[in-house]
Amino acid sequence: MALSRWSILREFIRDPLSTGTVCSSSPSLCRKIASSECLTNADVVVELGAGTGCISRHVSRSLKNGATFISIEKNPQLYKTLVEQQSDTCFVLDAAENLPAILQQHSVTKADVIISSLPWASFSTTLQHQITHAIRASLKPDGIFITYAYVCGALLPSFAAFRKQLTESFCTVDTSRIVWNNFPPAFLYQCRKPVPVFVKSAGIPSSHRSKYNC
Repeated sequence: MALSRWSILREFIRDPLSTGTVCSSSPSLCRKIASSECLTNADVVVELGAGTGCISRHVSRSLKNGATFISIEKNPQLYKTLVEQQSDTCFVLDAAENLPAILQQHSVTKADVIISSLPWASFSTTLQHQITHAIRASLKPDGIFITYAYVCGALLPSFAAFRKQLTESFCTVDTSRIVWNNFPPAFLYQCRKPVPVFVKSAGIPSSHRSKYNC
């Protein structure tokens, strides 16, 4: 059974903070993400928040033969339909903050590219930090993190906090032009060279960029 336009709307009504949108990404946004040059030669690609599988489908078509593609979705209903709809993709029912453990379970050390469709503006600062920390811990030193944000969400205080997380977590953060042919209109962040995860003696992770010379 294919995911209909009503599937994502139903899940948004049920849990708006986790779902983050009332409709799936447009083909234009999916193609823009999947056309990123970094995907062509990537050995390991991870997707956070598969949702309806629109981006998953486009990304899987862009990868070279033999590449590993792991897509994570925490919503059980969406996950169930994704597995039925795209049986050739490795979908995992779990939360993004558990990414390092998920990679370990799949015998993967680090990812070349991590793509996110997570609703960052809906998350608390604490959860944003937990997930960006997991992403940094899971990327190769020259790895790339790609995510997108809605233009309307850029006005929220939580969005400013997320932007701060990105600039502290990566050496380079580039912003794309707005994809107007999407609802809501969106733009991409392409983040390069994750700042290494420093661990203090007490086991408390530190993510301040000033400790790392890009």
